[in-house]
Amino acid sequence: MKVLLIGNLHLDEQTSMLLFQTVIQREVARLGHDVRLLTPTPLLRRLPWPHRLPRKWAGYFDKFVLFPLTLKRHLRWADVVHITDHSNAMYVPRVVEKPNIVTCHDVIAIQASLGMIPGWTMSWTGRLFQRLISRGLGRADEIACVSHLTRRHLLALRLAEQQRVDVVLNGLNAAFAPVAPEVAASAVQRAGLGPQERYLMHIGLDLPRKNRITVLKTFIELQRRSVANGHAPLVDKLLIVGVPLSPPLAEVALAGGVSDKVVAIQNVSHEDLCALYTRATALLFPSLQEGFGWPIIEAQACGCPVFTSDLAPMNEIGGTAAVYVDPEDADGLATAIEEAAPRLDEMRRLGLENAASFSSERMAQGYVDTYRKAIDARQTS
Repeated sequence: MKVLLIGNLHLDEQTSMLLFQTVIQREVARLGHDVRLLTPTPLLRRLPWPHRLPRKWAGYFDKFVLFPLTLKRHLRWADVVHITDHSNAMYVPRVVEKPNIVTCHDVIAIQASLGMIPGWTMSWTGRLFQRLISRGLGRADEIACVSHLTRRHLLALRLAEQQRVDVVLNGLNAAFAPVAPEVAASAVQRAGLGPQERYLMHIGLDLPRKNRITVLKTFIELQRRSVANGHAPLVDKLLIVGVPLSPPLAEVALAGGVSDKVVAIQNVSHEDLCALYTRATALLFPSLQEGFGWPIIEAQACGCPVFTSDLAPMNEIGGTAAVYVDPEDADGLATAIEEAAPRLDEMRRLGLENAASFSSERMAQGYVDTYRKAIDARQTS
């Protein structure tokens, strides 16, 4: 089978999507298929650009005007076309002559464009872009959702017929595994933590739905309880993998007396990330909305206990290894951490077992099955 993958513009810096398309390319090829990965070339975006115009418009020109010309040449080669990110579904009309599928990671931006997410306003160009994406999804032969929740949301929006929408659960995008103690110690030191310090960890963008406020309030509550009860704290630091706390959250940290106990780091290598997961007391991931929730299985694959939201899809992928909580109840999350402290080693073991079921090989086979479904549907129509 000849599979043409359509990936993302590298300069858009969508790290998880870039990793995803690379894994699909590698694993589908390992299953014995010919694979080409085609991505837009940032031609106009590399040129000088008027300051009065948003630079992202140059990227739009590269993606909407120039890339389709390249795409047309490669289309003749393919047996099936796989658009690896639904945000590129606007290319579907360009590939309808061949069987095609689109991976839908979430419909959060589409929901925001329809005014369904409080606090998220979108420009008119953003709303137009989401309409193009929605129309592309509507014309795709097959849509592969990365979680059952994403499928439910997509169908609720009536973006496609039920028989064309399947679920192919994500696999790990990279080789996540526990790190030897001496290697992990070096990574912890590079992160600005002491060799014996215990820490809770959070990873993610500074977006309202990532719910950093609950993470911070939980850490403050744990510190408060240790002082009030006269015992050593369960953890010493809170490690944020991402941008530093916003000014409002920095004020919360200051008022809670933990400003010197919150460490934020960026641009972490994959090796260091595995090490930080391995050494962490636990990952806190009380997200309010996700398409899948990769950090859950990343952490588990490194032997890190996970406390996450009792919401789909988080409670669909964490298995029996994770502890599920109300994501807006910081006191409840602090209590859950304290109660789970005696069995953290068990959570590590169960997490490793759960993460093993999310292999990249299994995911790739799911996509190959979806390719065949799209091809067979064309041959019988």
